[in-house]
Amino acid sequence: MLNKIIRSLILLILFGCVSNAADVKPSKMASDFFHMPSSDQVKQFKNHRLDEQYELFIFGNQVVHPPATHLATSFAEQGPIIVPFLKSKLKATQEEITVRDIVLVLSRLAQLKLYDFSKDEELMGLLDKRVNDMHGIWKKTTREMISVIHSVH
Repeated sequence: MLNKIIRSLILLILFGCVSNAADVKPSKMASDFFHMPSSDQVKQFKNHRLDEQYELFIFGNQVVHPPATHLATSFAEQGPIIVPFLKSKLKATQEEITVRDIVLVLSRLAQLKLYDFSKDEELMGLLDKRVNDMHGIWKKTTREMISVIHSVH
């Protein structure tokens, strides 16, 4: 009984401890970008280099409220050119929220039919592995987005 209470308290503490995104200081680029209306953000997004787009997208979805999910489509519309970049980011991150955000872009890419995921076994295996390794609150959402990718091809 005591062990059960201790485990429950530990879980409560762990799930109650989240990073404070409000403490993240945006770069000048991100600050300027997110002061624009979202319609202007969509227009300006493609004027940035791929690494800048990624920075803006991640910041916009993990720090800005409401999240800038509209940028996922702008990112995905660039087609296959973004896949190697996102695959490398997916391999490098340990953050489940970042995995979720990368999968969001890839699911939009699939919905737009701009990439044939069925021919990229390495990426599909990586996606499945990453979602299976997740333990947090984003696992279900991320799994659903991956099922969209599977269903499109």
